[in-house]
Amino acid sequence: MLTNHTPYLIGRALYSLPVQMKPRGNNRTVASFSTTFVFSIVSPPSQEGGHGLAFFLTPSPTLSGALSVEYMGLLNMTSNGQDYNHLFAVEFDTRKNVEFDDPDDNHVGVDINNLQSVEAKFASYWDGRGFRALNLKSGRNIQAWIEYDHLKGKLNVSITFAGLPKPQRPLISLDIDLSAVVEEEMYVGFSAATGSYAEDHYILAWSFTTNGTAQPLDVSALPTLANDNSTRPSKGFIAGVTVASAVLVFATASGIVKWARGMKEREETVEEWELEYWPHRFCYQDLSVATNGFDEEQLLGHGGFGRVYHGVLPNSGFHVAVKCITREFVEGMKGFISEISSMGRLQHRNLVQLRGWCRQQKQLFIVYDYMPNGSLDKLIFERPTAVLRWSERYNILKGVAAGLLYLHEQWEKRVVHRDIKSSNVLLDSELNGRLGDFGLARLYEHRDNPRTTQLVGTLGYIAPELIHTGKATPSSDVFSFGALLLEVACGRRPLHESKDPAQVVLVEWVWDLYTTDSLLDAVDPKLQGNYGVEEMERVLKLGLLCSHPEAQRRPGIRLALKILEGEAPLPSLDIVSFSPAVMTSRGFFATNSKAS
Repeated sequence: MLTNHTPYLIGRALYSLPVQMKPRGNNRTVASFSTTFVFSIVSPPSQEGGHGLAFFLTPSPTLSGALSVEYMGLLNMTSNGQDYNHLFAVEFDTRKNVEFDDPDDNHVGVDINNLQSVEAKFASYWDGRGFRALNLKSGRNIQAWIEYDHLKGKLNVSITFAGLPKPQRPLISLDIDLSAVVEEEMYVGFSAATGSYAEDHYILAWSFTTNGTAQPLDVSALPTLANDNSTRPSKGFIAGVTVASAVLVFATASGIVKWARGMKEREETVEEWELEYWPHRFCYQDLSVATNGFDEEQLLGHGGFGRVYHGVLPNSGFHVAVKCITREFVEGMKGFISEISSMGRLQHRNLVQLRGWCRQQKQLFIVYDYMPNGSLDKLIFERPTAVLRWSERYNILKGVAAGLLYLHEQWEKRVVHRDIKSSNVLLDSELNGRLGDFGLARLYEHRDNPRTTQLVGTLGYIAPELIHTGKATPSSDVFSFGALLLEVACGRRPLHESKDPAQVVLVEWVWDLYTTDSLLDAVDPKLQGNYGVEEMERVLKLGLLCSHPEAQRRPGIRLALKILEGEAPLPSLDIVSFSPAVMTSRGFFATNSKAS
């Protein structure tokens, strides 16, 4: 059993010793290999399981830094696609991840140092007349064969239901040379991972060999884990019914007593409309236990819509943040749950992961991953015990940009966050920046135009065109990101109390310094000069560019990320169109200043 019902879990099973894959001293000749195994993926009743399992060869058994969810415990965002991985894998994927160009949520793929497969096919098997679909997460036992012939440079992958003969035609037949991928010694085994939707992954039998054909498997005595593929009652089932009958009366009586005692406490009736939305609903009692009855000592702060508590889930021991939506916001509960049902499928290392929700009468609770280092603003503007170093700030900004790129371009829908600011950037245990609080976010199809909505957001971060159009776009998110860039570099909020009127609006003040060749005077004095000049100038200038009053002159978030990564030059700033006099005359900064 590689994984269980626990979300965000990595499970691996490897042969304990490395396998000799090349003759010693000969780095060009790789051994042929053959393997066959039986696996079972048991998805929850909702069928929203994830993320599948993979057979793999790797030079290191630890796979340090590997992530769960779509990375299957094999790679992470940084290592994905790097030749130094020397990773060969065949994935049996049960989730569609657009960032890896997955064809669907039920496919087999061949991965070389990258989870974007070199070839992927819808899971199916040859029955003599054609390929028939096979549901990977049905819970049925599935047998796979993976065979590599180094002389022919051919890789074949076949699958079918366990107990059926090996298909005469492979599902995948690929011309490939693994000599540059496989090292002299490789560990061989399996890896599986779960995300916000957990499923169980089992390896039931396995045979592997080099330079030959894997030993056949006897699958007749293997257990069956499927919930729905048994048409005749087994002896175990009959015995279970007998025992159940013996205790039925007692259980019924006990159940009535417990129901009577707990009815008043629970009151968690599921309304019909809730069934169509994201199924991960937490029990109120579990959240109450996790937060010690929502004790004030567990209070993390006040987020949008309500108070946020730290909790430890009683069954898994997993640390979470629980947001209690205040009652005045619950009138639109149906629409809000509709939004979070989509948001729950967002999965990126630079986004705070939404784990689920709970409804108790008219009270709504949202459950997120807990971020032990809190929000970015507390480490920038308040008086922390240690000043956040420039290298840490720069890495956080790149992380937020990567998360925004995922929202704007890489997910199945376009997501506009609408409330990007330092207090909504949360920091995990390694000080990685994660964009959180999606309470104001809006989703729409990539081909659609955004809807007109009421003006929301935080003063100082609101793009000027929103005041006139009410249409939140990726460009308006970029404007907010520009404000974030400047406040992180300068250690000042976008609207800053000052006796000098010229310093009230951060972007105006930084612009004045830029035009007088004294840009670095804007740098946060708490850094005490400990920063890279090139990086600092890049962030300050990019902050000004992203804060341009005209939306069409701002860069897209993809270009902004490339600039931060040093992979693209910074476009020149148009002094005429960007001058404070021009902007004030057009009512851009004047509007924001007046609103403050």
